[in-house]
Amino acid sequence: MRAVATDKMAHAYLFEGPPGVGKALTARAAAMALNCELRGNDACCECVSCKKIIRKTHPDVRWLTLPEGKRRIPIESVREADSWLKIIPHEGRAKVLIIDPADQMSEPAANALLKTLEEPRQGSFLFLLTAVASSLLPTVRSRCQKLRFASLNDSTVVDLLVEQGIENADAEVIASLSEGSMERAASYSEEEIVARLTAVGAILDGAASRLPGKALNVAATLRGDRSECIAVLELLMIVLDELLWLRSLAGEVSDADISPLARRLDGRLERFATTGTPFGTARHIAAVHKAVSRIKRNNMNPQLAIEGMLMAMRGRLQEKESWGRIGAR
Repeated sequence: MRAVATDKMAHAYLFEGPPGVGKALTARAAAMALNCELRGNDACCECVSCKKIIRKTHPDVRWLTLPEGKRRIPIESVREADSWLKIIPHEGRAKVLIIDPADQMSEPAANALLKTLEEPRQGSFLFLLTAVASSLLPTVRSRCQKLRFASLNDSTVVDLLVEQGIENADAEVIASLSEGSMERAASYSEEEIVARLTAVGAILDGAASRLPGKALNVAATLRGDRSECIAVLELLMIVLDELLWLRSLAGEVSDADISPLARRLDGRLERFATTGTPFGTARHIAAVHKAVSRIKRNNMNPQLAIEGMLMAMRGRLQEKESWGRIGAR
């Protein structure tokens, strides 16, 4: 806003940060400030121009996104947007092009953008949004002013969720799962959390008990739903991270140490925290990472991936049982 007010806006910005932390919102706010009819150098959110930008119908503000059914933003889209940028504004004071996600441009498309970045038309501005700036060509990155967006803290996520009408207790749990991303937070519902935590609890029980029947039932249930299986395993990794923290406290666990997520596991997480070791938890985390990788990259059947994960997680338990049987002989 200071840059807009002092007429010191860079012609191109590179916004880098995790999904759901405000990159697109900030780019939109800048476009509104550049074209607001009432305030001149700020966004009123009430004038015709601001409302059109919010609805994405303003003729001088364009969003260049991944076309449906495409894996990359093609060069034709970038060339067309470049031609559009060269035309004088139709209604507003500035032309604004927002590319999201910029790292999904094909290499020819990114190269086609270089001339625009090198020779910008006065009154035109570009915002490139990405989660990983290193995915962009160095020549593109070097011609943009970079701004790094950090993950939101849990209290901010809770406040935003409560504003949306979610109960505070549920908002705290969702925030602990969101990893500082409102986009990730929006992917959770109360019903999904309950079902996934039940599955996570069964897997943890199966990893620690002699009979892993409940965990194997979870594997069978998830065998035909890859996305839900990945969601459960990613939640399991978050839970194991919490478990690793609790175990590092060497049994001295107070109520303040138990997160809202841990409380939703009905005390099981605390019990695991006092009966295992940090090394064992780290091995569990490695097993879950491997299972997720097998499903995502190797297209492994989810049931087989979870069963293999359980074997790795139960390795030390099976080893102890074998030694017991040997000793009994």
